[in-house]
Amino acid sequence: MNPYRRHLSTALGLSLLSPTLFAQEVFPNRAVKIVVAYSPGTGSDSVARIIANALGPILGESIIVDNRPGAGGMLGTEFGAHAAPDGYTLTVMTAGTTAISPAMSRNVLRYNAEKDFVGIGGLARSAFVIATANTPEAPKTFQELIARLKQSGGAFASPGLGTTTHLTGEIILRRAQVKATHVPYKGSSQSLTDTASGQVLFAFDTVGAALPWIKGNRLRALAVTGNERSPSLPDVPTIAESGIEGPVISAYWGLVAPSATPPTIQKKLSDALLKALNDPEVKTRLAAQEVEPYPLSGPELSEIFKKEIPMWTALVKENNLASD
Repeated sequence: MNPYRRHLSTALGLSLLSPTLFAQEVFPNRAVKIVVAYSPGTGSDSVARIIANALGPILGESIIVDNRPGAGGMLGTEFGAHAAPDGYTLTVMTAGTTAISPAMSRNVLRYNAEKDFVGIGGLARSAFVIATANTPEAPKTFQELIARLKQSGGAFASPGLGTTTHLTGEIILRRAQVKATHVPYKGSSQSLTDTASGQVLFAFDTVGAALPWIKGNRLRALAVTGNERSPSLPDVPTIAESGIEGPVISAYWGLVAPSATPPTIQKKLSDALLKALNDPEVKTRLAAQEVEPYPLSGPELSEIFKKEIPMWTALVKENNLASD
């Protein structure tokens, strides 16, 4: 073949292929899915929907929230771990799905948070609150609660056995060098009801769950676990202010992708997420849920996994929560 004709043929072939190649390189060019491993209406779902609404216009495509509850969050998380690593399936991660549920169910685990996922960025976080009944005989301060536990013991409520809330309570009590009997419930409503009625001495829960009870004068907040006071509870001290030192413990939500997702797509998603978290409307809507933006980079989120997995796994073992 004439060399000129050969080069011309090659050029024409590339020109015909280039629109397809270009379309494949553009991300995103269709809807992006965010998997939430819990039911609609939960904290994870609410946070995901707030972020999804802001991410859509930034990325120029629809963002769909896909609820896949079951097995303490492991079913949906497993689905996200095994999704195609193309950036079109992201997953909301919590301490529960990253470390606690896996540690409790090692025999059935089919994903590894550190190996199967790469961090895209932080989403939001919330402090926990320690609360007791708002009655004359209940403790008035966190220090008074600790003194009562040392003297006569007591019981504390949480929304469920092996939840982040339950294990956070165990951490705080260990730091305070006291013990209390754990009484697990199926959700916050009944646990806070029994705390308000004095059937259990105190409860651990998120600020968002306990706030209506506190504002309704049925519960008294004694301390929060954040590194600073909650804007909704400005008169309630932190546990550090109450004399309990140690790393801050918060409920957090992060966004991850399958580990083989190309770095260019990771960066585009991470940049878009940071932009969304800086949106004043997003901040307002998160605040309405009693959570705050948690603008971590992808590597920072992945580093949290590395640090927290051993801690939560050890707590599960110490409290004999593992299924095997």
